[in-house]
Amino acid sequence: MTTFKNADEANDYIGGIFAAGFAHPKLSATLARSGLIMRMNLSEPDTVITADLIAGELAFGQAAPEPNMTLTLTSETANRFWQGKVSLPLAIARGQIKLSGELPRLVALLPSAKSMNAAYIERLEADGREDLLA
Repeated sequence: MTTFKNADEANDYIGGIFAAGFAHPKLSATLARSGLIMRMNLSEPDTVITADLIAGELAFGQAAPEPNMTLTLTSETANRFWQGKVSLPLAIARGQIKLSGELPRLVALLPSAKSMNAAYIERLEADGREDLLA
C-alpha cells in the first residue's frame, strides 16, 4: 500500500471524512458533543488538519483554531485507521500515534468513526484508489 501523493491529497481524503461527518445530521451532533478541536499533524506527506468538531469546520495548516487535542501520526496510519485497520488504543500504546489531550474523550468517538469506515472505503474505490486500500 502506498500513501497519499502529496499534502493536498491527504487533506482531501482525511479532511473529507470529517467533512462527510459534519454533513450527517446525527453524526455531526455526536461530534459536536465531544467538545473536541482536534489537530492532526500528519507526516509522509506532511500536513496539518484541524477538525473543529464543535463548530463542524476544517482548517488546513497552522492557521487554525487552537486545538484541545493533538494527534501526531503518519498519513498511512490515518488512512488505515479510516478503513478500520488500526486500533486507536493499540496504536497509541505502540507509539504509532502520539496523543496530547484526553484519551477518554477520543475513545468515546470511536463508534462514530467506525460508522464512517465503509463510506471512506467506498470513496477510495469510487476514485479508483485501490493503491490506498489496506
